[in-house]
Amino acid sequence: MELAEILHRLSAAQAPKEIERLLQQTTIALLSHYKVSTHGLSLYPIELESYFFKQAIYEDPYVHSNALQMNHFGELYVHRRGKEADSPYKMDNRVCVGISLSTDNTYYYSALIRSAVFSDGTMVFGPNNVLMHLMRRVNAQEHLLAPSFFDTRHAGTFLLGGLFHTIEGRKVLQPVTAAEDPRDKTCIFCSSRVGLGDESLSFRDAHLRTVIGKLSKEYAFKEKTLLLNNYLQTHHLTGEEAQKEMKKLRA
Repeated sequence: MELAEILHRLSAAQAPKEIERLLQQTTIALLSHYKVSTHGLSLYPIELESYFFKQAIYEDPYVHSNALQMNHFGELYVHRRGKEADSPYKMDNRVCVGISLSTDNTYYYSALIRSAVFSDGTMVFGPNNVLMHLMRRVNAQEHLLAPSFFDTRHAGTFLLGGLFHTIEGRKVLQPVTAAEDPRDKTCIFCSSRVGLGDESLSFRDAHLRTVIGKLSKEYAFKEKTLLLNNYLQTHHLTGEEAQKEMKKLRA
């Protein structure tokens, strides 16, 4: 199913399980066929988490419900501390970036980019690391900060605000051809999202995290054991079959 059709069905869906199924299909489509391009740079997500909120239908308490997550399809959303589009950015390693996927003004939806492969082949793991790597490369063009700024951690991110503005408000989501795509698509893993609190166990444990690639050493995904166990359960693999599959995934 094409991404546009998935999102069309998502906007009309009423049942939580159907919504979660469509959210999985959305992130699988993004990881398989799309890239993010800005400032002449490209990144190819390999790990995404869905954050979807629709009043009285699917009220996920972990969604920021920021204005930039609603009806801003194909744009980047740098995480903010409030619900307004101009709310202050989050600070320290809590600032991350997502792809806004909402196509109208009835729901909020963005996919957090947790890990990605950049066009030069660099693999970056962890949502703040992805954003900072992107900002380092954008800054090399914008020259708003000294290059050395990115060599150390900072107590706050307010100095990055000007750079963040340069990647927001523009369409960055683009289809990718198989010839240019650097991602390893050996397997697709779905599991619960990472690092959420206990506001709602059902939403916390929903399988809204999607990962592609392998579980070998070079793929520094968080909670690999959870990814593996959910994969084996989903594919009904046990015993020798499970052992054989685990060996392949870790190779």
